Amino acid sequence: MMRGNMKQLKRLAYLALGLVLATTLSWPVSLQAQVDPTAQQTNWAQAQAVDVGALRSHLAAQDWPAADAETRRILDPWIHPGGAILGTPLATNIPPEVLQTLDRLWVEASGGRFGFSVQQQIWAEVRAANPVDSAVAAKAFGDRVGWTRPPGMADPTFIAGEWLTESEINPSLDAPVGHLPWAGVSWEQIAKILSVESCGSCTIDAMYLQGERFNQYLPLLFSWVDTALELPVPAIGSWQQPQLARSIDLKSLYPNSQCPIHTASSAISPNGAVIAIGSYSYERSCSPGESALALWNAERGNRIITLHRGPALEAAAQGNPPQEPAGQGTRIVGDVANAVAFTPDSQFVLAGMSYGVVRLWSATTGQQIRTFEGHRYAVRAIAISPDGQTLASASADQTLKLWNLQTGQLLRTVPMNAADGMVHTLRFSPDGQRLATATDQNTLQLWNATTGQLVRTLVNRATNRYPLIPLAFSPDGQTLATGDRDHSVKLWNATTGARQITLTGHTEPVRHLAFSPDSQRLATSDGTTARLWTRQANLPAYGVVHTLTLNQSVGHPIQPTNLGELAFSPDGQTLATSTLLLPLVESEPIPRQGITLWSVATGQSLSQLHDVSQFQFSPNGRFLMAQGQRVQLWHPSRGMVQ
Repeated sequence: MMRGNMKQLKRLAYLALGLVLATTLSWPVSLQAQVDPTAQQTNWAQAQAVDVGALRSHLAAQDWPAADAETRRILDPWIHPGGAILGTPLATNIPPEVLQTLDRLWVEASGGRFGFSVQQQIWAEVRAANPVDSAVAAKAFGDRVGWTRPPGMADPTFIAGEWLTESEINPSLDAPVGHLPWAGVSWEQIAKILSVESCGSCTIDAMYLQGERFNQYLPLLFSWVDTALELPVPAIGSWQQPQLARSIDLKSLYPNSQCPIHTASSAISPNGAVIAIGSYSYERSCSPGESALALWNAERGNRIITLHRGPALEAAAQGNPPQEPAGQGTRIVGDVANAVAFTPDSQFVLAGMSYGVVRLWSATTGQQIRTFEGHRYAVRAIAISPDGQTLASASADQTLKLWNLQTGQLLRTVPMNAADGMVHTLRFSPDGQRLATATDQNTLQLWNATTGQLVRTLVNRATNRYPLIPLAFSPDGQTLATGDRDHSVKLWNATTGARQITLTGHTEPVRHLAFSPDSQRLATSDGTTARLWTRQANLPAYGVVHTLTLNQSVGHPIQPTNLGELAFSPDGQTLATSTLLLPLVESEPIPRQGITLWSVATGQSLSQLHDVSQFQFSPNGRFLMAQGQRVQLWHPSRGMVQ
């Protein structure tokens, strides 16, 4: 009687499953989740390295059940992101390096009987014999590798149907070729679903996992295996597969604040060991605001010391004396570090503060050494000469000051024309003899860094209707590159300010530019496209070698503005660009700010980092710092498998 009831229950469960599937298949396409089952939906770059030590041990001992279970433990987070075992199994999430390593370990340990490559060859054969119906091919594959129930073999679970459960497979060398690693869901997971009380669909869910899931997963898995096993693995030290090494949580500076946190300034020490970050926690509807300047260990990501703390508020709400002139009411003031920089020897760190001073600390002890006083309003930008002897500071009071960095002595004050705007960028030439400035009215000028005399106005008041016009010295000190109001890039003699050549081709204002470390290449970005130029035969002329598309879009009406930043890696082989990227998993495909890393030699995309904005390479090339919800430290490829 009991056996008859079980059979009846099984028939009813299958009938219910069939009704559910039939109903699902009859839905209008527009109501179904539009999921591309072959699309990668996790970010390999943000994944932790995979430890295969336990798998190696199990395979060396020929403990096949343990090795099979360990393989599934490694793969499950990729196949079922977030533990969603009832969702579409995402085979393409498995990184090629991981798949290649697991396959090699299985093939070697089993003498060629087991492994993904062995299974893929069998799949290719059964698929060729059943090219139309993938479910028929899946069943034929299961028959070949011993995953399906032989005729006459009873089902002890009443839900397994024609596919064997975990306890019924044969994890031994006596099993058919290709039997391991098994591609099913562990019985422990299925049992958890069946154990839920008052769950009308749990039996159907369990039956799907133990049956129909194979029909969905196997075609995707072996299509990806066929591709992934042939893909080249990124070389150690390349940016083809960067890895998230550390995250700096600025929230730890403001444990009691409910306000959003913003990065005001950041710098990496020349030796790459320390990161300085100025930040504030403030929003108009959220007070009181706070600000902080802290040093962080670049290797471990931990905070070394907090150099300075203070309030943060909008300039419109400031007291006397004001820190910003009239018309700058939305600027954040208080004790905000607007600009930070390290000395060339990495021993000291300086910050231009919102209350009009520049402060100097020891980068090793955190002790304050000196304060440079004299500006009336907030210091907006600072720069240190390459020899470490001179400090330049620019303020909202529209003066440029040059200081002896060693003694604190004010060397000279250079008044700026009020109509030219306020300086937001300062750059010393590599020989320290020239200083370039750019203002918020897009006036770009070249100065004698010794006398404070104006050498030349390069771009004259292109107005604030355009994005801020960029400038950069070439590392060899021969050339100064700037944008201009006509969307061109102009190259100037870095000593005399004489114009050498004009580069055209951008159809929008140039937002950023950067020279390669050897000065032979120039990268320019207008936010929509980037152009990579190369110097021609020792001439000041440059020719375009690559044009890079920076924005991903599917025609969504909301299109954010790309920051348009650029940076070469210190070895000159990789170019990082601000890019608008479509989210990896999102119901509404609105592009978001991210970073693309490109091969300078080929112009091909190497990798992408999502949901990050401003960035910079460390001077030693060991990491890339990117700002997102947290400050992220990315390393070049170290290998995904340990």
